[in-house]
Amino acid sequence: MVIYTDTMKEKIKEIFEKTLLEIFVDKYNCIICEDELPKPSKYGLCDKCLGEMTFLKDDICKKCGRLQINEADYCLTCQNNLRCFDFARSCVVYNDKAKEIVRGLKFGHRKYFGKYVSNFLIDRYAECFSDIDIDFIVPVPLTKKRKSERGFNQAEVISEKFAKHYGIKIRTDVVEKIRQNDEQAKLSGKERAENVVGVYSVMNKDAVKDKRILIVDDVMTTGSTGSELAKVLIKASAKNVYLLTFASTRYKITGESLEDDKVEL
Repeated sequence: MVIYTDTMKEKIKEIFEKTLLEIFVDKYNCIICEDELPKPSKYGLCDKCLGEMTFLKDDICKKCGRLQINEADYCLTCQNNLRCFDFARSCVVYNDKAKEIVRGLKFGHRKYFGKYVSNFLIDRYAECFSDIDIDFIVPVPLTKKRKSERGFNQAEVISEKFAKHYGIKIRTDVVEKIRQNDEQAKLSGKERAENVVGVYSVMNKDAVKDKRILIVDDVMTTGSTGSELAKVLIKASAKNVYLLTFASTRYKITGESLEDDKVEL
């Protein structure tokens, strides 16, 4: 007779719930509010939730791609700070609805959200990168420990369907994260920039040389992570480095600087 401890019961429950989420997923219900979908949705959203997403178009900073609050071509952050990527683009503003998708993917065992985020990336890529010949995609890497804890790298997951759609190879053997830094979401803008310095290393310089590389991630806040990753790729002789994320934070009306508010995931 097997006697299950409370800890064992919780673990079994967790495994069971994860399995259910992978098998009985999302064909008939909105991935945010769980209301029944009257028709198939490529974003997995009902009309109400989709209507509350803020899609990014042309009213953005030409460098970092975040929503602009004035008529300038570049936000003050990009005017006053080095950006190592050629340019960055995001699909939507990181509002409450986008946050629910990201949280569900990263922390809610809803890995299948990735295929819907990929559909956002597919559409934004067509709008912003159609005239650029990307050689390969680099999902922002996690440390081995963090990836093991989460069970997957969300940047890799959201890249899969997107990469397959365009026939672009995903390379996870090019760059590694060599040390675990503090969670970016818990830090102010200035702290984020300092927090990512020296955390990435290029493993395969020959693969990078003279290549046009697209970095993919779930959320961009100040752009510090993307810029630091781009820096090591450019140093390894990459020709161009671009950044594409599902969502990006908006600036506060009171100011645009690396001192933006901390972002809660």
